[in-house]
Amino acid sequence: MKKIVFFCMLCSLSLVNAQKKKAPAATPVLAKVENLVLELKAGNLQLVQMEGAKVKETVVVQANATALKPVDCKIVPFTASGTKLYAVSWTEKKTVTTTDKTEEITTVTHAIYEWTSKKQVFFNTQVTNNITEKVYLDRNKNASETQMRVRREGYELVLNPDGTVTQKNKSTTLTWTFDATKMEMVQAKKK
Repeated sequence: MKKIVFFCMLCSLSLVNAQKKKAPAATPVLAKVENLVLELKAGNLQLVQMEGAKVKETVVVQANATALKPVDCKIVPFTASGTKLYAVSWTEKKTVTTTDKTEEITTVTHAIYEWTSKKQVFFNTQVTNNITEKVYLDRNKNASETQMRVRREGYELVLNPDGTVTQKNKSTTLTWTFDATKMEMVQAKKK
C-alpha cells in the first residue's frame, strides 16, 4: 500500500513539473492597413508602424484607454493636398440601465494623422444616445407608456474622395481641407 501511495505522489510531481509555462498573450490587432496596425497595448490605444515583424514607430492615439472596448476599428489611407493621411476610427458602445430607463450610448471617434511627422491633424467625436424610458401617466403609477428618444452630440464625419473632410449635424455642415504648410486641417472658405 505504501508503494502505491509513493508511486502516485511521484507521478503527480512529475506531471506538475512537466507542464510548460504559457507564453504571454499577443496583443490583438484591432485594424491593419499597409504597414500600420491599430492595437490596444499597455493601457493605450496606439498606431504602430511595423517593419516586417518588428515595431518601427508608435504613436499613442488615446492614452489611459484601459476601460476602452473599441469595436468596428478602421484605418483608411487617403490623400489630401498631395499628402498621404491616415484616418483612424473606432466605435464604443455602452449601455446604462436603471429601473425605468435604458440608455444605449454609441460613440464614434475619428483621428486623422500625417504619418511622416507623426502629427494628429484632426479629431472628431460623435455621440448618439438612444433612450428608452418608462413614463408614468398618473401620480399613483397605475398607467405608463414607453417613450423613445435619440440625443446626438458632435458631428458625423465624412471623408470625401477629393481629400476633404465634411462634418455634419442637424443644422450645420462644415468642410475641412488639409493645409500642407501648417500641417493641419483648416476650414474651407465658402464660395
